[in-house]
Amino acid sequence: MHAHKLTVHIPRSRRVEINLPEDVPEGEAEVIVLVQEQRAPRPEEAESNETLLSACRAVDAWRENNPERLLSKAQIDAALAAERDGWGEP
Repeated sequence: MHAHKLTVHIPRSRRVEINLPEDVPEGEAEVIVLVQEQRAPRPEEAESNETLLSACRAVDAWRENNPERLLSKAQIDAALAAERDGWGEP
């Protein structure tokens, strides 16, 4: 028995058409469909996602309310360089 592995997209209609190589003989064949499980997020994952989303929303809100406090790339690079200079030699 030969096996041919193909990856297909399952459309909303749930109808799949496959084209096999020419060397596949005519006749009966067994078709097995393996679908990757889609699991619901665990409670701790959902909570973690909500915490991250909440933090992102807080940052967005802060940026909207404090546009004058946003730093340019040059200002950020200068601040990082100053911080690194303060580390000294190891």
